[in-house]
Amino acid sequence: MAKLCVALDLPKEEALNLLKTLKGYPLIMKVGPPLFLEGGREITEAVKENNFELFLDLKLHDIPNTVTLAVEKAHDLGADYLTLHTLGGMEMLQSAVSRKGNVKLLGVTLLTSHDQNYLGFLKTAFGGVEDMVLYLAQTAKEAGLDGVVCSAGEVEKIKKRTGLITVVPGIRLHAPPQDQKRVFTPKEAVERGADIIVMGREIYRSENPKKTVEEILNHVLGR
Repeated sequence: MAKLCVALDLPKEEALNLLKTLKGYPLIMKVGPPLFLEGGREITEAVKENNFELFLDLKLHDIPNTVTLAVEKAHDLGADYLTLHTLGGMEMLQSAVSRKGNVKLLGVTLLTSHDQNYLGFLKTAFGGVEDMVLYLAQTAKEAGLDGVVCSAGEVEKIKKRTGLITVVPGIRLHAPPQDQKRVFTPKEAVERGADIIVMGREIYRSENPKKTVEEILNHVLGR
């Protein structure tokens, strides 16, 4: 059954308040670089103390030794999920896997803010976004990662080719896309086989975050 992940793209105090508001719901809480740099261990401990799964979305990409040390620190913080860029290469990915413990490592394929124009910027030989995403997902599989971050439009082929956990950002209930280009609704993502859907602004900026979460859990994820 698919899970709902709430992106805590908020200042620390607002994030801490949201954790209290949503306590009791079966959610994953995603902490990205801005909040992690502001809140550090205080925010990661708050996530765990409120009985949520902790998703550190740090998108690591560095030399193998540095990334591996960071993975070990994420494990010490109690992270359940941690992202790193598959573009970091096989050596970096395999080194991270060797020391991950029970942290689920998720390979970022291509950010949902990128489209065909980005491939042109990279001057790659890939014919399209999907070709590049599938190649990077296969790389993640071969390296031993647990899952990948991708668009809902790529989930079915990734699941068929790799069987990895698929984490899908760029999810919107009704609002038009903002800084995302490959965007789907929760229902569309789940129907395609997404294991984790990530939502942020439509939850924490809604008039009633609890009601919005309940709507998604009950009517989309069948909780």
